[in-house]
Amino acid sequence: MLFRGGKVFTGEKFEEISVRTENGKIAEIAKELSEKEGEEVMELGEDLLVPGFIDLHTHGCVGYDFSTAGKDEIDKMCEFYLSKGITSVAGTTMTMGYEDYKKAAATIGEYMDSVENHNLIGINMEGPFLSVEKKGAHDPQYIVDASQEAMDELNKLAKGHFLIVDIAPDRPGAIEFIKKNSKDYVISVAHTPANYEKAMEAFEAGATEVTHLFNAMNGLGHRDPGVPGAAFEAGANVEMICDGIHIHPTVMKMVYKMFKERLLVISDSMSAAGLQDGEYVLGGLPVFVKDGKATLENGTIAGSTTDMLAEMGVWMDTCGLSMEEILPCMTINQAKAVHKENQIGSIETRKAADLVVISPKREIRAVYKNGVRKV
Repeated sequence: MLFRGGKVFTGEKFEEISVRTENGKIAEIAKELSEKEGEEVMELGEDLLVPGFIDLHTHGCVGYDFSTAGKDEIDKMCEFYLSKGITSVAGTTMTMGYEDYKKAAATIGEYMDSVENHNLIGINMEGPFLSVEKKGAHDPQYIVDASQEAMDELNKLAKGHFLIVDIAPDRPGAIEFIKKNSKDYVISVAHTPANYEKAMEAFEAGATEVTHLFNAMNGLGHRDPGVPGAAFEAGANVEMICDGIHIHPTVMKMVYKMFKERLLVISDSMSAAGLQDGEYVLGGLPVFVKDGKATLENGTIAGSTTDMLAEMGVWMDTCGLSMEEILPCMTINQAKAVHKENQIGSIETRKAADLVVISPKREIRAVYKNGVRKV
């Protein structure tokens, strides 16, 4: 297929170039490319060609949850993500009973191995290796210390598809777990009251990421920089929920300037994403959604109802960033964070043809996964 006659995001800016895809990959990029016989051509016109968005932390959408979904329900979630331009997803599980965790791991793993051209890239394991003190919307009865035996069993059930493991470094045995597993998984510091020193210990042990920065952790103090300060000092990647609810726009802009190449925009969406206000479930706990804000009965924020496309709007309309400025934080930064930058995350030759045609007003025109049109 040939995309031409419009502007293509090449990493830092939009350029007037053409892009050819062949066999699911980006084959050629040039100022001008001639149409081949029988080749499908999309004239972009005023529309823009950007890399597919990557959401590394999402629990679900359209009424379903990765912790409990069956194969058909995962299909429906993946379709919703694609409709929002999200071509790569780390299905994120919640803290729950171990037998339920085993079932979720096996179901997602089987889906990834049996379904063709899906947009799942792995499992983000948020819980149960967290802190009760900063549990957020996680069910405290199932929070436990890190277990190598459980980790090995779950990953085997998931056919090796665990990608990110979230952990509170203050838990007994957590630092040793990080040291042992940081070469096999991306380790993310999460749901923890850890101070600066303990957080630095986690990063020195091999953790490279922070789960939803500022949420479910102590804040940035001028005497104890906490997890946020340790992440800055250690050069870690930081997730941030950018729905305009979890983080104040001024703090969003501060984090962008502080981290930029290491900022990972995530949705942390739950099953209500894409649906109306009402009562839902997250990790077995009832969640109430009003005016798009999801909370537990006690008022604790419980994930989000947003998506990457909507978050782009928050950055552009509320924070004043351009599309060029925020796009890397939704694409290549994520790819680098999970060591897939040679496969996805930018429009470069030999990478997957995961592409989104979007209007200047942020309307999705078309979505391609491995060169196949999905939307």
